[in-house]
Amino acid sequence: MEKKQGVGIIVDLASDNSCNVISQITTAVKNRLSSLASSNLTGLPRAKEVPAPQNGDVKISNDIIKDEQEHQRLQKQEHITLNEESGEIHAQEQPYHFILLSKTNFEFDKLPIPFSKVIVSDDYMDLLFKAKTRLDESPGFGCGVQVVTSAVMKKFWETACVHVFSPATTWSVWGVPVTDQALGLGEPVVGSQVENLFREYLKTVGDPDQVNVLRSDAIPTDQFNAGFHDRFGGVSQFPSVASMNMIYTTYKPDPVMVVEENRRRLALAAGFDLAQMHVVKAEHAKTIWVVGQEQPARYDGIVTDRPGVTVCAPGADCCVILLADTHTGAVGVVHAGWRGTTMMAVNALLHTMELEFGTQPAHVRAAIGPSVSGNHYVLRPEDAKPVADLDPTLTWPSKIKPHLVHIDLVRANVVQLIRAGVPEHYIDTQNAHCTFENKQFFSCERDGKPFGNQLGFISCRRKRS
Repeated sequence: MEKKQGVGIIVDLASDNSCNVISQITTAVKNRLSSLASSNLTGLPRAKEVPAPQNGDVKISNDIIKDEQEHQRLQKQEHITLNEESGEIHAQEQPYHFILLSKTNFEFDKLPIPFSKVIVSDDYMDLLFKAKTRLDESPGFGCGVQVVTSAVMKKFWETACVHVFSPATTWSVWGVPVTDQALGLGEPVVGSQVENLFREYLKTVGDPDQVNVLRSDAIPTDQFNAGFHDRFGGVSQFPSVASMNMIYTTYKPDPVMVVEENRRRLALAAGFDLAQMHVVKAEHAKTIWVVGQEQPARYDGIVTDRPGVTVCAPGADCCVILLADTHTGAVGVVHAGWRGTTMMAVNALLHTMELEFGTQPAHVRAAIGPSVSGNHYVLRPEDAKPVADLDPTLTWPSKIKPHLVHIDLVRANVVQLIRAGVPEHYIDTQNAHCTFENKQFFSCERDGKPFGNQLGFISCRRKRS
């Protein structure tokens, strides 16, 4: 992740675009900047580090909801414990990046403060979301952010920032006391109304018609709803996670509601019930959760035989493997990176289906989604040994890095399924496009952190009669 060069200052001139109020706010900013020359303050106070959540369900997952509540609590605590001027602009060794928010166009160049960007809109959420997107680009994702507004709008912007910024961004709001204010965009809403405004606004961002569902020829569509997707059609804005990132973590620029909207769009495009969607909480191992039983803290696979329940796993180079039992209607999904592949996670998934639902491998259809190809993935020989022992052709020496070996993760999982009894002609790899080579998909190897995640999903429409 690149070092952030500067601090973002968002100046709200949209709440009241009268010359009087604009003058009061910009003059306050100018005076504060002028006073910094002799100030000993060293910058924005940093918020406490928020523990990373599990890579699990958004909206239907208590883990993510609790993490968002913890972030909100820490932000509120930060405002309470700082001194009276903590919300104002502080001295920084790095440059300020000013963004002006306005309802209308006017002669911005006559204002007494510098600025790098003007955003004009009659929608508060549109203004803040576009400002966040700009600041994620420069100074850079995770930079400190201060919003300057009038005192009467301070609470609104604090609530909005909780939802619009991810925990990686430290923000504060400075409410400048102004006189004779007439709110140009109407009275500010508070609490859950702000959340609803942002949720509805996100539905207008981007083009949901671009969501592209990739189906498998091996899995019968009349009995199962299964597939993968690419990175288009969502609302994520930061380049390496744009635009259909499906996983929320504290190191990514996407707040919870952005991931929720992306998942909502996939559910609509694929035709499954968002409320019955479960996503693995990956740990790069082989723990499998059976829906309806006690949920482990972490797990890389999920199985169920309940019609309408959609189970999903994320990938961004790692293999995502879907299994469908045409006789019992049971389904499973597993996330298998190099660790999961060498630990035979797909065998653990199949074995769980055998134990729980009486699945016979001969009745299983399988599909593997977008994954990094062996030409672009290397390991230490000792790490790749379980796969080399399985089939020596699955690994080969690297010409560029002689101390490492390439490993074919996709074929390694195919071999495991074949040896477990799944007929090879029922194992579909047509969607196992190389994520590193194909920018249609997210790739950790190619993009580094933060990176996005696509999902593989499967559900049983009906049990076999």
